[in-house]
Amino acid sequence: MIQKRLREIYVRSADAYERGVQHGSQVKKEIAGAVAGYQKAFEAKGYSWEEARARAMEFVPYLEEKLPDLMQEARGIADGSGAGLDTVMVLNTRYELLKFKKGQELFENNECTCFITAKEATAVHETIGGQNWDNAPFIGENLYILHMDEGNGMKSVGLTEPAQLVRSGMNSCGISVNCSTLLSTYDRRGVCIPTNFMRRWILQSRTFEEACDKVRQLEPAVSINYVIASSDGKGMIFETTPKETYPVKLCSGIATQGNDIVVNPLIDRFHPADSRHAHHFRGQRLNYLLQKKCGEITPEYIQDCLRDHYGGPGSICNHDADRNVVTIASILYCLDRGYALIAWGNPCEIAYEQYDL
Repeated sequence: MIQKRLREIYVRSADAYERGVQHGSQVKKEIAGAVAGYQKAFEAKGYSWEEARARAMEFVPYLEEKLPDLMQEARGIADGSGAGLDTVMVLNTRYELLKFKKGQELFENNECTCFITAKEATAVHETIGGQNWDNAPFIGENLYILHMDEGNGMKSVGLTEPAQLVRSGMNSCGISVNCSTLLSTYDRRGVCIPTNFMRRWILQSRTFEEACDKVRQLEPAVSINYVIASSDGKGMIFETTPKETYPVKLCSGIATQGNDIVVNPLIDRFHPADSRHAHHFRGQRLNYLLQKKCGEITPEYIQDCLRDHYGGPGSICNHDADRNVVTIASILYCLDRGYALIAWGNPCEIAYEQYDL
C-alpha cells in the first residue's frame, strides 16, 4: 500500500467571516488548481467561465437570506484567497450547475457509494459513516482536510475541495454527513441552498434530530443523497428531490446508497455510466458485503469492502478512467472513536490515514 497523506489546514474563530479568511488564505494554490480543472469542465457543458461565475452569483441573495453566517464564511474565503467571490461561488455550486449542459439536460456519471454501520451491526458497538467518493481525477488532485473550530464548542473535521465550505465530515457532537449523486425527473435549473452549504450547515448540528430536520426543510433544485449518522447509534439516508424528500432507514443497523432512487424509482432518470451493470449495483453490492458480517463489522472489514472490484471497472472501488470517473478518496468517519480514516485515492492502492477531530 502507498502511504499518501492529505494536507491538513486549521481554522478557528467564532466569527464566520474570519473563519473564511483563515481558510482561504491557506489554500490559494489549491484554488488555482481547482479553477483550471473546472474551467474545462464547464466548457465541456457549453459554458464559458464568465457564464459559470455569473450563474453562481445568482445564489448569493438567496443565501444571504437563508444562511447569512455561511455566506459570510464564503465571502471570507474569497477575500482570504484573493480568488473573488464569483469564483468561490462557482466552486461551491458546481454540483448544481454541472448537472445540466447548456440548452439541455445531461445525464451524469456514477458518483460515490455511501454507507452507515450503526452499533448493532458492528463488533464493538460503534457507529461509522462514510463513502467511496468517485469523480473526475482532476478533482482528487487538490483535496485537503479541513479542521474547523467555531469557538463555541463545535469542532469538525472533513474532507473538501478547494474553497468549498466542506464536502463530507464529522463533528464533535458525533454527527457525520456523506453524500452521493441522484438524478431525478424533478431536477431543474434554479437557485437553492447548494449542497456544499448544506453539508456545512448539517455539521453545525448538535443532535441527529437537528441534522435530519435541516434536510427535511431543504428545497433543492437538483436531487442528491444525504447520509447522516450519529454516535448514539442513529442513521438515515435522505433521497432529496425538488418535489419530495424520501427517507431510507437502517436495516439491521446498516444502510447503503449508490446513485439510484430506491424509494420512488419511477422518478429516477439515471443513465448508467457503465452499461455492463445497472446503476444501483454498487449500493446493493456494498449492502450485501456488510450484511454478511452484520454484528461483526470492524473498520478494517469496511475498508476491505470499499476495495471491492466486483463488476469493475465501475465497481465500489472505481477505476473507470475511460469514463473519467475514479475513486478519489475512501472515507470512514469513526464517530465513537473521534477520528476519520481516509485513503486519498483508490483504497486498493492507497493506505488509510488517521485524521483526528
